Amino acid sequence: MSWFARVLAHHPYVVLIAVAVFSSTCVIIPLTTLKLPNFKDPQLGFEARGTVIGQRLTAWDNLQEAIRPSGLLTIKPNIPDSIPRKNKGAEVPQIKTSNISLLNDLVDKHPNISIEIEPEIHRNLTEDSDEEREAWFDIMNPTSHHHHNHLGPDSFFCTEPNTENGRMVFSSVSGTDLFQLGPLLDMCKFSEILTSGPEYNQICDQVSTRTRKCCPLWSLPNYVAVINNKTSCFNITEEDVFYTKDLIKRCQKYFISLDYIVPNYSNKEMPSECTKFNHIFSLIHYILDYEYSSKSEILKDVMVFLPIARSTVILDYYHSIESLGYYKNIRISAIDFGLKNTLFDECLVKDMRLVACGATFVLLSMWLYTGSFFITIMTLIAIAFSLGISYFVYMLIFEFKFFPFMNLLASVVAIGIGGDTSLMVFKLWSCARESQSNISKLVQSVHGHSTVCMLVTSLTTAIAFYSSYISNITAICCFSVFAGTAVVANFFVMLAWIPSSLVVAERLTVPPVCPPSMRKIFDGWSKILHGLLVELVLKLRWLWIMLLGSVAVLSIPVVFYYPKLRLPDSPDLQLFSSDHLFEQYDMVYKERFWFDRIQKFDNLRNSRVQMPVRFIWGVLPVDNGNYMDPASKGKLVFDSSFDLSSPDSQTWLLSFCTKLRAQPFYQQTMGPLLPNCFLEVFVKWMDRKCIDAADGLTREPCCESARFPYSKKVFSLCLAKAWISLYNTPVELSMLGVAGPKFAMKTKTGIPKVKALVVEYDANFTLSTSFIDMNHFYQQVETWSRNELASAPAGMRNGWFISYLGLYDLQQSLAKDTILAVLISMGASFFVVTLSTLNFILSIVAVLTITSIILVTIAILVLIGWKLNILEAVAVSLAIGLAVDFTMHYIVNYRMAPESDNKENSVIYSLSMMGGPTLMAALTTIIAGAFMLPSSVLAYTQIGIFLVVVMCVSWIYATLFLLSILTLAGPEAPRRVNQREQHELGALSRVWRRAEHSPSAASATTIIHDEECEISVIQPNPP
Repeated sequence: MSWFARVLAHHPYVVLIAVAVFSSTCVIIPLTTLKLPNFKDPQLGFEARGTVIGQRLTAWDNLQEAIRPSGLLTIKPNIPDSIPRKNKGAEVPQIKTSNISLLNDLVDKHPNISIEIEPEIHRNLTEDSDEEREAWFDIMNPTSHHHHNHLGPDSFFCTEPNTENGRMVFSSVSGTDLFQLGPLLDMCKFSEILTSGPEYNQICDQVSTRTRKCCPLWSLPNYVAVINNKTSCFNITEEDVFYTKDLIKRCQKYFISLDYIVPNYSNKEMPSECTKFNHIFSLIHYILDYEYSSKSEILKDVMVFLPIARSTVILDYYHSIESLGYYKNIRISAIDFGLKNTLFDECLVKDMRLVACGATFVLLSMWLYTGSFFITIMTLIAIAFSLGISYFVYMLIFEFKFFPFMNLLASVVAIGIGGDTSLMVFKLWSCARESQSNISKLVQSVHGHSTVCMLVTSLTTAIAFYSSYISNITAICCFSVFAGTAVVANFFVMLAWIPSSLVVAERLTVPPVCPPSMRKIFDGWSKILHGLLVELVLKLRWLWIMLLGSVAVLSIPVVFYYPKLRLPDSPDLQLFSSDHLFEQYDMVYKERFWFDRIQKFDNLRNSRVQMPVRFIWGVLPVDNGNYMDPASKGKLVFDSSFDLSSPDSQTWLLSFCTKLRAQPFYQQTMGPLLPNCFLEVFVKWMDRKCIDAADGLTREPCCESARFPYSKKVFSLCLAKAWISLYNTPVELSMLGVAGPKFAMKTKTGIPKVKALVVEYDANFTLSTSFIDMNHFYQQVETWSRNELASAPAGMRNGWFISYLGLYDLQQSLAKDTILAVLISMGASFFVVTLSTLNFILSIVAVLTITSIILVTIAILVLIGWKLNILEAVAVSLAIGLAVDFTMHYIVNYRMAPESDNKENSVIYSLSMMGGPTLMAALTTIIAGAFMLPSSVLAYTQIGIFLVVVMCVSWIYATLFLLSILTLAGPEAPRRVNQREQHELGALSRVWRRAEHSPSAASATTIIHDEECEISVIQPNPP
C-alpha cells in the first residue's frame, strides 16, 4: 500500500475529487432513478420467509389468490355441452328451491364444523334496497343533496355512532367518578375546546352544508342532554344526571346478556324509554366503560366519537390538539384516528432531528479534539458518502426492492464509526508529525497504521451486522445488509478521504480551539482519574472479580429461566412508546368498550378463536418469491403427482377423514358436512336413485349404479356436477368456504379436473400467543399428519398442514435465528481477538469478559421489560460488536506493555493508556444515546436505551473485571519485543501519556478506535 500512500501525499486533491465524484454518483443515481422509500406500512417485512411454516403460509395465500375470479382455479366448475350424456335432462339445472332437498341428501348426521360463509361475489343491482339505491344516487349526483339536513330523528345527533369515526377516551385525572355533574360539564367544555379550531371545521360532518355547522359529538354529556330534552350539554342539571343513570340501570338488563351485548327489542317488558331513539343502547355499546354498572358503580373511562372519518385527513387536526392533553380534571387517555401508520411515517423523519443532535454532539467533540473545522466538515461529508454508497449498493447492486424503516437506524452507526475513524487517523497523524517532517513518509506511516486499525474495527462491526442475515425475517435481513454495507463503505471512504484531507489541512492555518488554561484543567483531571482507576483495580481486585462475576452468573437464569428473554405476544408491531395515545388505545382501552370487544372476538360469548386444521393437496408448499421483498410472494406451484380421481386416492382420503375425526385435537361442532371433507357427502350423494322420481330423468352415471371407489372419468364428471349443485344452493345453506376441491379453469378433455383440495376441520385448541401452547398444537398435528401421509398413495403423498401459525413462526424464527447470529458473532469476535493478541490465555480472558458483558446487558434489558422482537434481535447481535471494543483495547495494550514480565505493571500500563479515553468514550456514547430517549418512535427510544446500557456494562466489565483478572492470571511474557520495537514502544508510551491528558477525552467513540491503533503503531514502517 506504499504506492497509494505516495499518491495521497503528492496528489491529495486528485484523490478527494475522485472519491467525491464516485460517491456523489452513487448518491445521485438511486435518488434520481428510484422512488424514495416510504414507511406508510411499517409492519411490512416483519414476517418469517423461507421456513417450513412460512412457505406453507405463502402457498396458502397464493392458493386463495388463485381461486379469485381472475385466478387459475375456480370453485364452480363448468361442464360444456359437448360432453355426451344419456339424457339431455341429465344436465344439472339451475337449482332453486329444490336444492334444499339436495342439501338434505348432503347433510351428515355426525356433528361437524360450521364453515365460514363466503358471500356472493356478484349481485344484481335490482336486488339492492331503496336505501342502497339512494346512496348510489347520492354518490353519482353529489349536488343533489347539498342542502339536505343530516340530523337524525332525535333532532340532535346526525346519525348513530360508527366504528369508522375518529374517537378518543376521556378519563379522570384524580380517578373520580365521571358520571357526575361536575365532570360532565368539564367534558362538555373540553369537547368545545377540542372542536373549536379551523382544522376541525374543515373536515367534520356537517348538519347542513348551508349552515356549515358540524354535527355534535357522540359524548356522554350530549347523551345526557338529549335524553332530558336539553339543547346543549351546558344546560344539564343534577336531576338530569340522576335520571340518566337510573335509566341506564333499568334498561341495561335488556341489552346485556351472558357477558355480551345484544339489543333485545323483541322483549315486550322493555320500557319504551329504553328504545327511544336507541340512545341507551348507544351509551352502553359505544360510550360507557364496559365494567360500569355491571361490575363497578364508578365510571372510569368514557368514549367520545367525533363526526370525522378515521383517515389521514385528520392528521392536521390531530396536530392541532396534540398539546391539549387535559382540561381541569379531564384528560385524554387514548386516541384512535386511524392515523397510526401515517403518523409513524411522519415521526420517523421528524425525530431524525434527535439523531442530528447526537451527530452534532459527536462533531462538536471532534472539532474540539482536532481544532480543525475543515477536518470536521470533511468527516461529515465522508459519513454522508458512506451512507450514500451503502444505499447505492443495497438498491442497485444487491437489487433489494424493500427498504424497511429500521435501515434508518444505520445512520446512528455510520455517525459513530465515521467520527471515530476520523479522529483515530487524526491522532495518529498528530503523534507521527512530532517526529516526522517529510510529508511522504508521514502519510505512509499514518496510512499503514490506520489501515490496520480501521480494518480490525470495521471487520468486527460488519460481521456483527452481517451475521443477522441468516435470519428468516425479512426486515432483519435487510437491516443487516444495509448496516454491514455502510460499515464496509465507511472503511473504504475513510481509507482515502481522511488522509487526503489531513494533507490539505496541513497547509491551512487554524487558531487553536482549546486555550492553554483549559488544557491544564484537562491534564489535572486526567491525572486524578488515572490514579483513582489504578487504586480501584489493584487494591479491590478480588471485590470486582467476586461482585461482577456473581452478577454475570446471576444474569444466566434471568436471561434463560425467569423472567427470561420472552418472545413477542402479538403479531402487531408496536410503533410508538407505550405512553403514546395511539398505543394506549390499542394496548389498554381497546377492550374496555363493548363495540371494540365484540369487533375483536369472532365468538361473542368469549374470546376463544378455534384453530382450524387445514390439509392441502395439489399445491406444493413452496415460496418462490423474493424473500427480501414482502410484496413478492411468488407463484402457485402445482403438484404434478396429485391425482384425486384415482381409486386408491379416493379410498385413502375417505379413511383419512375418518381417522382425523378420531384424533384428540379434533373439535366436534354441529353443522352440515358439506365442503369440509367433501368425499363423505359425495359418496352419499352418489347413492341416490338413478331415475329422478319427480321428472323421470336419468341421473347416470352419477347415481347408485356406480360403486365406490369410482373410475376416474365417473369421479371427475360426477364431482363437478355435485359441486355445481352445491354452488347454486343458496349461500346461507351451502356455506361454501375455503374447504373443498378447486377445479382448473380449463381442461383439454372438457371434464373439470381437480387441481387442488382443501380438507378443513376445527381443532379443540384455541388461538394463543403462548409459544409453548402453540408449539404443542403444531407438533401434535404435524406429527400425526406426517405419519398418515407416509402411507398415502403417490397421488396424495405431498399433502401438508397449515393453520393460524404466523405469530408462532415469527416467535420460532426470532428465538432460533437470534441465537445462531449471536454464536456467529461470538465466533468471529473470538477469531479477531485471537489474531490481535496471539495469546491463548488473553483470548480466553477476553471471551469470558465479552460473554459477561453480553449476559449482563441482556439481563438488564429483560428486567426493564424488553421482549425478543425484531429490533431487540438486531440489538443483541450489535451488542457483540460493541462489547468487543473496550475489551480489545485493554488486552492489546496489556500485551504491548514495555515491562511485560510483571502482571501489575502491564495492567498499570494498559490502564494508563486506555482508562481515561475509554471512560470518556463510554460517557459520550451514553449522552449520544440519551439524545434518542425523548423520541416518540419506539425504535429510536430502544436504540438509545440499548446504547446507554451496553456502554455502561462494557466499560465497567472491561475496566474493572478484565483488568482485575489480568492482575492475578494474566500472562507475564506474552510477547518478546525486539530493540527497535522497544524503542518505538517507549516513544509511543510517552506520546500516549501526553495524548491522555489532551482534549481527546472530550471525544467519545473516537477514542475507542484510537485505542485500537496501538496494534499498528508499534509495527515497523514499511520499507
